[in-house]
Amino acid sequence: MKLPPAPSLALCGACLLAGALPFRAAAESADPADQIHAALPVIPDAQFKLTDYGAVGDGKTMNTDAIKRAIAAVAQAGGGHLEVPPGVYKTLRFSLVSKLDLHLDAGATIKFPEKLEEYGIPDPNKPQPAAEGGRRRGFVRPQALISGDNLSDVAITGSGTIDGSGQMFWQWSDKAARRYPPGRTVVARPMLVVLSHLQRLHIQGILLTNSPMFHLLLSGDDMTIEGIRVEAPSDAPNTDAIDPAGHRIIVRNCEIDTGDDHVALHAGSSDMLVENLTCLHGHGISVGSGTRGGLSHVYVRNCTFDWADNGLRIKSYRGGGGEVHDIHYSNITMKNVRRPFDINTRYDGNDGLATDVGPREAKPGQTKDIPNFHDIHVDHLTVVNSPIAGRIIGLPEQPAADITFTDVKIQSAKGFLVQDAKNVTFRNVEIDAAVGEPLVTSNASVNWNGKSLPADQGGDPERFY
Repeated sequence: MKLPPAPSLALCGACLLAGALPFRAAAESADPADQIHAALPVIPDAQFKLTDYGAVGDGKTMNTDAIKRAIAAVAQAGGGHLEVPPGVYKTLRFSLVSKLDLHLDAGATIKFPEKLEEYGIPDPNKPQPAAEGGRRRGFVRPQALISGDNLSDVAITGSGTIDGSGQMFWQWSDKAARRYPPGRTVVARPMLVVLSHLQRLHIQGILLTNSPMFHLLLSGDDMTIEGIRVEAPSDAPNTDAIDPAGHRIIVRNCEIDTGDDHVALHAGSSDMLVENLTCLHGHGISVGSGTRGGLSHVYVRNCTFDWADNGLRIKSYRGGGGEVHDIHYSNITMKNVRRPFDINTRYDGNDGLATDVGPREAKPGQTKDIPNFHDIHVDHLTVVNSPIAGRIIGLPEQPAADITFTDVKIQSAKGFLVQDAKNVTFRNVEIDAAVGEPLVTSNASVNWNGKSLPADQGGDPERFY
């Protein structure tokens, strides 16, 4: 059935010297997203080459010590650009320093080991004695493969590759263990790049692939991630591509094809711009499920999705808390996306159940840290060939509120659910649902193309769970 619509970049620190003109142009733009700016790192001009410190790019030699020597030399000199020339540089984990540009030339690969024993992790096929305190050996999460904390002016650039060799970790993950009888060994997985409490970060051009877990976990202020590609198999567990938290963050011109969130925007953040992304397999541009620190002033625009598990998603749960508001999505195109738009404040998707929607009524004691989602706006969204049009699932005690859809066209098997929500407005919206009603409401106040709809209409909400 069908409801008809109503009538109706800079590359280096030196480029900051030229910042006045782009800023003035943005200030005159009518799009508030253009007001979000992230300062770029300022890095000295000094040049260093990894092979000068004993590194060998033959794919066999362990280069951890050589990489650490080279980074120490950059730090001692007060900063500079460390070139990684063509070759495959096998290494264990290492840390970055301030005022460093790690530059990977075309054909250069930083590759982590493919065998667990090279990390000092016992063979999980063999029985292992319990560690002290009763914990299984190998279960404490290893440090990130590339890390850094409390740094300033950091860049990872070039057209080379950072390969996490995550395959052997995936098969021993907690998610893989669900396919086996209880007692299956679980090996804790490192993340690929974790950089915390940063000031001024620039990641550009590189390929990140096959992380054991998250590819990029970032926190700080003034961070720009642009022109990168992130790849992992679609069934590789928890392989989020880009997980940023902080203020003045820009993610743009990236292609992502992975096994979990394309971009996961973390709580406690504001002034974030995500634009011009190509999102293939993955779980969407997401907020949550932990939202206690809140999130606001976020713009997502000019993105395409194809064969993604989710498109635009905001999720939390009773106890997750936080205020998520002032979120804007515009000019988004999707095809073959399982769930194009999803707001879910009853999220319960981490237990391997048939549904990711928890109980509607609160249990005794579930009265604190109730998530509050409001002022969320979508315009110029086009969706084709999706199983459902979308969902808004609030809480009876805290409805999702003040949500608008403008100039939207969706073709799907099932329609759109709005449950426990208020002031939801559809303007110039068309939903072409093959089965059932295009719009299902349940304890919701909805205006559809200028007409107020009944609070409960269209069928059983649970078929959207």
